[in-house]
Amino acid sequence: MESIPDTLNRFEDELENILNQYELPGRLNDALTAYRAIEEKMKELRVTGEHPTYLAYQRVLAYCLMRQGNILRQLGKPGESMALSELEIAAARASGDQITLARSLMSIATNQIVAGQIEEGNRMLKEARDLFEGGSSYDHKQGLGWYWILQADLMNARIVPGAPTLVIEAANKALEILQPIENWPGVARAYANRAKAYERLGNTIEAAADQEAKLLAENRIKPIDTSEE
Repeated sequence: MESIPDTLNRFEDELENILNQYELPGRLNDALTAYRAIEEKMKELRVTGEHPTYLAYQRVLAYCLMRQGNILRQLGKPGESMALSELEIAAARASGDQITLARSLMSIATNQIVAGQIEEGNRMLKEARDLFEGGSSYDHKQGLGWYWILQADLMNARIVPGAPTLVIEAANKALEILQPIENWPGVARAYANRAKAYERLGNTIEAAADQEAKLLAENRIKPIDTSEE
């Protein structure tokens, strides 16, 4: 029988697969269904505060809730996304994990900014950035790279003010961080943002080159094999 730590590790791999196979390609409803299925399976483990895997459980739960909140936001359901945010941040703080907390802060900050709570959202974004900049691990670098992608996303969507040149600057910072660690989903997203900014500037040649670079990065995304041997 699979141990709870092994089960949690498998759930983490499955969450990454869902992200790459469904969410990033835009199959949002499929992604949401799959994320919710993982959450239900986690509930069946019945891990309480006295269990030795409690911290790891809360960390995986926070990530699962974050992914669901992101989908709901993209589907135009900010109320449902904000409701999940409260559960997510509680799990992130309970996990005692710096990276988990930083990711949750960034996710919730996005919800707040989209909802018009710009000042509070920016405060949380700064806290998340400080946490990501506080280490040099892969996860710290990945988080910081995605922080810059979020900045580019928000400016491209006209949710926060930002000229196309600032979008390009943010995308460049993301690429500088994410290309060396081969975070291809992030690299693809950064190129997509930069291409959109070049289009706004009327630079069709650079926009086309970045669209091609985006496709190349997407082709390098490999699903995690979670099948049993």
